[in-house]
Parts: sequence; structure tokens; C-alpha cells
Amino acid sequence: MTARSRLRAAARRRGRAVEFARAALGVWHLMRAQRAGDQHPVLDRVLGVRQLAQAAVVLRAGTADAHTASALVDAAHGVTMVPLAVLDPRGRRFACGQLWIALALTIAEVAVVGRGRAGRDRVGGRR
Repeated sequence: MTARSRLRAAARRRGRAVEFARAALGVWHLMRAQRAGDQHPVLDRVLGVRQLAQAAVVLRAGTADAHTASALVDAAHGVTMVPLAVLDPRGRRFACGQLWIALALTIAEVAVVGRGRAGRDRVGGRR
């Protein structure tokens, strides 16, 4: 195995790891929504379904563009949590938690893509 093919395989593994972590987060949200006393069951259900769907789509596509789009979705989610954290004292803890999760996932997705060298289509591969 050449050095280049080892790097490509490592990039594919990192991409899968991020999406499996995202899917686990989605399952966690769905389980949390079923728990008695959850203050935001509807939000947890919506976020759980979104995380699972996003993980499935990005895993299926497997492209650098899919990971980039996923990072944009996570960044947008984080930005939407800022007004909630500022304006809603009851939702502040939830919003701050979501902001940190969105930040972590955005960084992870960007790290998978790397510098985005020209001529690359699939994560860790060539067109």
C-alpha cells in the first residue's frame, strides 16, 4: 500500500467516524425525547431525526462536497442557537449545549475535508 493510498483510507475512516458519531448523537436525542421530564421533547425529536438523516446522506454520498455541506448545516444550526441562548432564559442551557455540539461537528467535518485540494471528489479519493 502506497503512502497516498494509506492517507486516502485514513480520510475515509475519519469521515465515517464523524458520521457514526453524528448518528449516535441522533439516537441520543431521540432517547432523550422519550425520557420523562425532558424540557424540549419536540426539539430533541426534530434534532434526532435531522442528525440521523444527515449522517445517512453524507455517508451515502461520501464526497468532500457532502462533508462541506454538512459543516454548513451544522454551522447554521449553531448560529440559530445564539438568539435562543440570549433571549430565552429557560432555553439557554439547551441552546448553549446545541451550540457546542454544532461547533464540534462543524470542526470535525472541516477536518475531514482538509484543505480541499483541486481534483478531489470523494473524501480520500480522486474523481
